[in-house]
Amino acid sequence: MHKRDHEPVLIRSRWGTSRYVYNPRNPVGLALIVITVFVVLGGLFLWGHSTP
Repeated sequence: MHKRDHEPVLIRSRWGTSRYVYNPRNPVGLALIVITVFVVLGGLFLWGHSTP
């Protein structure tokens, strides 16, 4: 097993808050980051085209 396989999907934010963020060192966390970006951009694109 690689060390990368043992990285958690969510890690504590380093900005001094107690929030959790996706871990880009984990393959699942990286996939969630990419999916989130595409979903948000797609939503903004559709929202912009729905206004008259």
